[in-house]
Amino acid sequence: MRKPRRPKRPEPPPTGVLDWTRGHWAGVEKKCRYCPGLTPLRDSDGNPAHKVCAEEAIARQVEEYAETWENERLREQ
Repeated sequence: MRKPRRPKRPEPPPTGVLDWTRGHWAGVEKKCRYCPGLTPLRDSDGNPAHKVCAEEAIARQVEEYAETWENERLREQ
């Protein structure tokens, strides 16, 4: 029996997956929660974060969840 292929994930669009066009700007720059740089941007929870840093963190989290799910699925077989 052949092992099923793992589906390929699509690449995110060049502009990213988060839409921070409204409501994510603050008047004061603070340290990004993901990197040492300063940013006037705030995430959905109001924490300072660059959009690129937030998207990279989301991508890592998705990869971790997918790997955990795949490992659990294989263990059940």
